[in-house]
Amino acid sequence: MRTVDVSSKPETLRSAKAYGRIRLKKETVKAIREGRVPKGDVLSACRLAGIMAGKKTPELLPFCHPISFEHMELEVKVGEDFIEVFSYVKGLQRTGYEMEALTSVSIALLTIYDMCKGMDDSMVIEEIKLLEKWGGKSQWSKDLKGLRVKVLSECGLRELIEGKLTVLGAQIEEEDYQLLVSTQNLELSSVWGVSYVINQKLFSLMPESLREGVKLGLFNGKPCLQLQASKEVITAFFESFGNLLGNWVYGEAV
Repeated sequence: MRTVDVSSKPETLRSAKAYGRIRLKKETVKAIREGRVPKGDVLSACRLAGIMAGKKTPELLPFCHPISFEHMELEVKVGEDFIEVFSYVKGLQRTGYEMEALTSVSIALLTIYDMCKGMDDSMVIEEIKLLEKWGGKSQWSKDLKGLRVKVLSECGLRELIEGKLTVLGAQIEEEDYQLLVSTQNLELSSVWGVSYVINQKLFSLMPESLREGVKLGLFNGKPCLQLQASKEVITAFFESFGNLLGNWVYGEAV
């Protein structure tokens, strides 16, 4: 058993929204509205419990990464014979917040159940589900499908690079190319600022291996990815940024 290795993923803005509903007697809902539940203010307690539970998620779920978040809110809507709970979590991390949002909703509903069980034995938690997950690969990535790419490199590294590009959907070409990928030192007419961010990340992963690093920019008016001639650096680049490569070059190349 093990957690998923997210060390090579870039930190991006991510969020998740979850939903849950509990069905109660109309008399119970009325007592909650009027503040007549013996254990106290049910709605305030479930909001507080939900937020606290979101913070404790990795302590409850053994394979959930311990991640911080920048924002969490819990919304409670009261119907005639039900209560709905919405949880929203947002932050900058390498992995998403769906489990934090779902845990928050679950504990909020269980808090309602616990506080009202002495006066209502018919309560049913009917539904808990993820409404929305935003950020990470599914939203940020753009593959290279249909993009024509030329690779300049010695044999062994060339095969490695072409394999990585093919997985992303690129077409390997020699003449009519839209993106140049090279391990040779080229004179780029401009270097994009994202190169600095990429090299910071790669250095954190392999400080002993990074030398020339990676450059993204323009060569002869076309997008160019210049990679250090190292299997380790090339592999780390595609593992960390392969799914974002299309975002950076596609608009310039077509």
